[in-house]
Amino acid sequence: MSLILYSRKNCQLCDAFEFELIELVNTLKLKIEKVDVDSFPDLQALYGNDVPVLALNKQIICQHFFDQDKILKALP
Repeated sequence: MSLILYSRKNCQLCDAFEFELIELVNTLKLKIEKVDVDSFPDLQALYGNDVPVLALNKQIICQHFFDQDKILKALP
């Protein structure tokens, strides 16, 4: 299982999303990979300003805003 947070630096929405996500990840003892979309031209083209994005096994769980219910439903 691979949770990936696509975000960018200097993004208040990304920072807020990550803050809430980290609490959940620590509580459930999950691992998360954080990817800066601006470091990869293909991801920058794919997501543009549509970050943050949380994906599980390449499927988008939630985007822009942290949604704990969606995340918990997506987890096995």
